[in-house]
Amino acid sequence: EQGADVTLLEKTVRFLDKVRISGGGRCNVTHACFEPREFATRYPRGERALLAPFHKFSARDTVDWFAARGVKLKTESDGRMFPTTNSSQTIIDCLMNAATKAGVKLRLNCGVESITKRADGGFELTLAPHPGPL
Repeated sequence: EQGADVTLLEKTVRFLDKVRISGGGRCNVTHACFEPREFATRYPRGERALLAPFHKFSARDTVDWFAARGVKLKTESDGRMFPTTNSSQTIIDCLMNAATKAGVKLRLNCGVESITKRADGGFELTLAPHPGPL
């Protein structure tokens, strides 16, 4: 959304397959915990590393981002938040529409083997060989 040149590389034949199956096919988008420090405690293996990002981009920001794109979320009794449609396809469609609208280039069957930081600050990617036609 900020005018960057972005290419999304997907190793498989379909984008967002993990999103499709998350939350039993409903997509657990976030948790209704809007205090960053408390939210980070829900990720014991990454609590310390996630604290700064959760201060910059909170669960509230996530809810607001989806709402601005017409996706309403509901909160279940345990705090998990899902689209009101109860379908991960709602989230997939929203993300794909946002990427397309922002001009993101999308490439399927394109795995990344390594990423190297260049001296000029850029990055060089080594792509995995693909066994079939692209």
